[in-house]
Amino acid sequence: MLKRHRPLGRDASVENRLWARLRALEGFRFRRKSPFRTFTLDFVEHEHRLVIALLDGEPGKAQPVHIVRDRLLNEQGYVILRLWKTEVTDNLSGAVHTIKTVLQDLAAHDSL
Repeated sequence: MLKRHRPLGRDASVENRLWARLRALEGFRFRRKSPFRTFTLDFVEHEHRLVIALLDGEPGKAQPVHIVRDRLLNEQGYVILRLWKTEVTDNLSGAVHTIKTVLQDLAAHDSL
């Protein structure tokens, strides 16, 4: 019997498209929906300590501040890169380019 799946919402589609591109980046190993203490991280690359947070809404709108999560991540040496879902939807290649640039900077810093 064939199972029917519900169509993915816009947000899930954005996350799936970004996830596919992150998995294709050579030399980096991302995890999706990764647990961190009591939080769930959208995407994380542990070796270079990069967390990618996808933000809802439009650029310029206020977002809830995750002070505790951010402080805990920073204490562990993680860098948090925040991307707007609308911008990722409109320019996925640009978002991936930004992520690669940050990862290359982190990798270069790690090798010092």
